[in-house]
Amino acid sequence: MGQHITIGYLQSKMVRMPLNLNEVWNEDINSLSSSQELIDYINVFGTNDEHWRLLHAIKIKNEINKES
Repeated sequence: MGQHITIGYLQSKMVRMPLNLNEVWNEDINSLSSSQELIDYINVFGTNDEHWRLLHAIKIKNEINKES
């Protein structure tokens, strides 16, 4: 039985620390419900590093889900 990774995995990769200084960002990230919404949000409000980190996380998620 394999493991299926969901949108929560991607959201967790995009949370900014420290939590108390990034409440709005983290609430926005956690309110999104698809990979495309995350990509769109990061493209508008995120940094280049966050953009590449999200794409890498999506690649890992897809690879793990493919193996499941």
